Amino acid sequence: MSAPDAPRPAAIGTRRAEPRDAPALAALLRLLNDEPGLHPGRLTPDRVLHDLIEDPRAVVLLAERDGIAAGLATAHPTYDSGTARWGLFLNDLIVAPGSRRRGIARALLAAMAAEARRQGGAFLWWNGDEGDDLALAFHRATGAAEANTVDFTLAGEVFDRMAGAASPGEGVAFPKPHPPGARRGPWTRVEE
Repeated sequence: MSAPDAPRPAAIGTRRAEPRDAPALAALLRLLNDEPGLHPGRLTPDRVLHDLIEDPRAVVLLAERDGIAAGLATAHPTYDSGTARWGLFLNDLIVAPGSRRRGIARALLAAMAAEARRQGGAFLWWNGDEGDDLALAFHRATGAAEANTVDFTLAGEVFDRMAGAASPGEGVAFPKPHPPGARRGPWTRVEE
């Protein structure tokens, strides 16, 4: 029997984020993105609500410790043509500093893997920042395989130039509505 004043272990749970969680999620995402070249100030509760919680493409999980937001994970569906399988790309994983080393990141990762499986997926895929030794040690400890890949990001002016380099009408577009029963593929070439 334990002493009446002995501290009890904190209750940890994970669940899908809800609109009421937007302020806590925004605070965690600002903490995660508080480094040179990033824009944590853009991560307002309204933006998190619109861009993540209410967007059906996003999977947003919240971890709570005794009912208080302690961490989050965000992901989106991705297809790996190398294995011909769907899965989730884990974009963000953060645990609040006061809640670290209590199994919360592992609980979030397990919950995200379960969500990928629930959606018919077969994997989680993510990357880690070079030089973030603590995070990389965690990722390696999960048993995940390291992929020999190099990430590229096309953003800002370079993205605008690349998108602007396409000729008007070039490429594919979502098909326009067509009569029921008409045979068409999922993509239609745009003709001008």
